[in-house]
Amino acid sequence: MTWRETLEGLKEDLNEVRAQRQKQVDEDEAGLKKERDGLSRTARELGVDGLLAEMNATLLDGKGEVETIVGWESSDEDLDIDPGISMNGGEPDDEDDDTDAITTILSWNEGGEMEIAVDLGLSDEGIYLQINEIEIRPEREALEQGLIEAFRDELEL
Repeated sequence: MTWRETLEGLKEDLNEVRAQRQKQVDEDEAGLKKERDGLSRTARELGVDGLLAEMNATLLDGKGEVETIVGWESSDEDLDIDPGISMNGGEPDDEDDDTDAITTILSWNEGGEMEIAVDLGLSDEGIYLQINEIEIRPEREALEQGLIEAFRDELEL
C-alpha cells in the first residue's frame, strides 16, 4: 500500500470516527435539553416564582425583589466572578454546578440585606430542591413549608 492509499484509508476511518462522535454529541445534547425542559416544567408546576412573589406582596408589601436565574441561559458576561478563581480562592472547579439549575431569589432590605434563594437543579440522583442551601423534597407542600421556615430564619423569628 502506498503512502497516498494509507492516507486515504486513514481519512475514511477519521470521517467515520468524527461522524460517530458527532452523533454522540447530538444525543447527549438532546438528552440534556430534555432534562432541562423537565426542570423548567417542574419549576412551573411548583410555582416557585409565584410563591416568592406572593411572599413579597403579602409579607413585604412589595418592597422586595424577585429574580430568576436560569443557569444554562446565562452567558459569561452575566457572571461577576472571575472564572480563574473559585469562591474558595483555589482553582476553578471543572463541574458545571450552576448550569443545570434554576435559582429564584427574593431579596429585601430590613435592617440589612435579606434573601431567600430557591435552587431547583439536576444532579446525578435527579432533580433537587434547596431553600437557602437546605435540601427539601421537590413537592409543593414541602416548598411552601420550607419558604415559611426560611423567612422566619432570615428574620430570626
